[in-house]
Amino acid sequence: MSHYLTQEASFELPDAFKDRTMNIFTLSENNASEFTFVVSRANATVEDTLQKVAARLTQDLQTTVQGFELISSSHGDINHQPSIEIFYQFKSAEALIWQKQNIVLLNDGLQGRKIVCFIGTCQNSFDDYYDRQYKGIIASIVFNEKENDTHVPVMLATDSVGKFFVFDTDSKELSVFTAISELYQHIDLKRALNGSYLFYHSLGEPLHIAPVVTNSSAEFTRYALWTSSVQNSQHLSSILLLCRSVNGPQELSNPEQIAEYLRTAREP
Repeated sequence: MSHYLTQEASFELPDAFKDRTMNIFTLSENNASEFTFVVSRANATVEDTLQKVAARLTQDLQTTVQGFELISSSHGDINHQPSIEIFYQFKSAEALIWQKQNIVLLNDGLQGRKIVCFIGTCQNSFDDYYDRQYKGIIASIVFNEKENDTHVPVMLATDSVGKFFVFDTDSKELSVFTAISELYQHIDLKRALNGSYLFYHSLGEPLHIAPVVTNSSAEFTRYALWTSSVQNSQHLSSILLLCRSVNGPQELSNPEQIAEYLRTAREP
């Protein structure tokens, strides 16, 4: 469930939405370039590690900004989460810009993981005064904890039959299958692990993909669909308004038909 709380309001979004919000705070309203603190977010891939993300960000800066110079890179932690801090300078027009950036990888539920960067920026010099402001903010960070959830995931059998639904968050297409084996043949595992699909069972209950734990020493990992907590994941009906197309049998070929199917299926 994507529940957002801002200073002004709270609201909910369908699970298909990806968080690209950026928070920008300035120390001086009349001199926005004096010191700014920014929180930025991006999706991480299943292959990403903290080291890979930091190296990629550094490489991107080297190729996109003028006069980039990496001053230091160090490992640390923020609220018990491993972090990497990169400190660098670059030129913008005639000004010399200094930035410190702390990077963390956080779990993001059905979306996989997210990259969160905490960035302090100032001109000409990142002196002790600005460094104290930045370090004080970093030290105050407390990451949100998920509410206790008693749901125990159950793996769906490989020969399961019945209605299965897959929503592609990129194409916005909803596909309908009558057996789990058909679903597995349809999806791309790498995209699934990167959060590009939302999965649902016959009554619209959320599912998720996860490794199958075995005692085997096989080199490859097998994945399967598991039941998901309704406390932290939304029902299929929540994403129907996002559907651009439906790939299913004639009686389930548009969002309206699927909404009616779900309503009827849940009736006692």
